[in-house]
Amino acid sequence: MKLFCSRDELVRSLQIATRVLPAKTSIPILNGIVLETRDDQLFCFASDLENGIEVKVPEVTIITPGRVVLGGRTFYDVIRHLPSGRIEMGVEGNSFTIKTASTFFNLNILPAEEYPAVPDGLKKIHLYMEEQTGLRGEEILFSLEAPVFEEAVRQSVYATAPNDSRPFLSSILWEYKPDRLRLVATDINRLVVKDLSVNGNSEDSFLVPVKSLREMAAVFGSYPDEEITFFLINRQLYAVAKGILYYTRLINAQFPRYEQVIPESFDGEARFQRTSLLNSLSRSLLIDKAVKLSFEPDRLTIFAMEPELGQFNEEVSCSYQGESFAIGFNAQFIIDFLKAVDDEEIVFKLSAGMKASVLQVKELTTYTYVLMPLRLNY
Repeated sequence: MKLFCSRDELVRSLQIATRVLPAKTSIPILNGIVLETRDDQLFCFASDLENGIEVKVPEVTIITPGRVVLGGRTFYDVIRHLPSGRIEMGVEGNSFTIKTASTFFNLNILPAEEYPAVPDGLKKIHLYMEEQTGLRGEEILFSLEAPVFEEAVRQSVYATAPNDSRPFLSSILWEYKPDRLRLVATDINRLVVKDLSVNGNSEDSFLVPVKSLREMAAVFGSYPDEEITFFLINRQLYAVAKGILYYTRLINAQFPRYEQVIPESFDGEARFQRTSLLNSLSRSLLIDKAVKLSFEPDRLTIFAMEPELGQFNEEVSCSYQGESFAIGFNAQFIIDFLKAVDDEEIVFKLSAGMKASVLQVKELTTYTYVLMPLRLNY
């Protein structure tokens, strides 16, 4: 293998690929980055067996094709510490050389034969991207604009429990039909339902790990003008855009019947200015996360109490319809929703007693946040 490439483009590609390198692993070869030439192009690949990323490196001149595995973090550190400009790289004997006009590195090569085989889906997508063939219709899901996908992930991951041993709490349900993708997330105490319009040709549902979705959103969210195409092959989800292919293994578990949790009737409805409510609840956290919300026709009173610290009391203007009553909530849970949206008009549909309430943006029904109340002793 021998090639010339742009240092800056290689740094950007490695910055993406190294995101899935495992922090700890019992399989040392997974600490490696695969460099492979294909059709006069250079690709970086990394995997932790659950997730994988392949990135096409722009501005590369291939002299001799080949494939090599290098220590991922070491290789990335070397490249990012080089000055901008053209780099010459290649295999010489049992080592990998990196040359600039004034700098020379000689890195050890890892045994490529020990690196796990890439999923069949990766090969099928390569063929499809090159020749528009090789995939069944149901394997091609739909496309989403990168900002739309990033927002959907941001507005759902906060309602999960990533470290919980129960799989459905550390994942997000994808439930799609030909014209709609629905993301559903829960941590038992709250539930998010986010609907997106898509142009697909099949329907299915599956669980995607929260960690993987966060990584996907971070990677593709950097390209606001791009459209992400999603594929489902052998129970692995693939996302492709801008020369980047990210895949993740789906979680094999059942998601609870969530529809019955969403209330259909309410005892009151309040409308707030988002920033005002967010600021007030943020102040209440200085005393305690548990707050009592007392609703009256033209105002909300927020009260928090912690015997060892003191009390908090603040009035917030709102438009309220319904009987006056008080209800307890986890303030942080409400704040999570308020930080996830940009619109200023918030609708709080309230249920008395220990029944679930709902937060939404104006009259928008494509994003629903179901919240269970807290039982307070004051």
